[in-house]
Amino acid sequence: MSFRTPAVLTALALALAVGAAAPARAAAACSDASGVCLSDDKAKWEPDASLSAKQLKAKRKGPACKVAFEIDGGRGSVFVNGRYAGTVPNVNLSLLPGKHDIQVRDGQKILAEGVLTVPKGGSLQVTVRHG
Repeated sequence: MSFRTPAVLTALALALAVGAAAPARAAAACSDASGVCLSDDKAKWEPDASLSAKQLKAKRKGPACKVAFEIDGGRGSVFVNGRYAGTVPNVNLSLLPGKHDIQVRDGQKILAEGVLTVPKGGSLQVTVRHG
C-alpha cells in the first residue's frame, strides 16, 4: 500500500459523505416495448422493419454520428446493413445519417432487428434489452 492510498480513501469517503453521486451508467435499463432504447430523440427505431436493396444503396450525406451499442444484461453481435460490425460491449461505430438495417444477436437468438434512423453528427447510445 502506498502512502497515497489513505489520502485517496479519505477523499472518496468525504465525497460520499457530502452526497457526491457515483458516475451514472451511460444508459438506464431499457424499458421500451420493442426492447431498444435510444439516447437521442432525433433518432428513430422501427422494429421488425427492413430496407429494400434500393434503400440500402442510397447515398447518405452529412456528418457521421458516433453510435455506441449496449446490451442490457448480456452481450451480442451487431450487424449493420447485413455486415458484421462487432461484438458488444466493444462496438462504437461511425454511421452516416439516414436509415440503416440493424440486427443484434446473441448466438442464434435475435435480440433486436429493425431500421435505425441515425441523426446528423453528434452521438447516439443504443441500448438493447437482452432476453
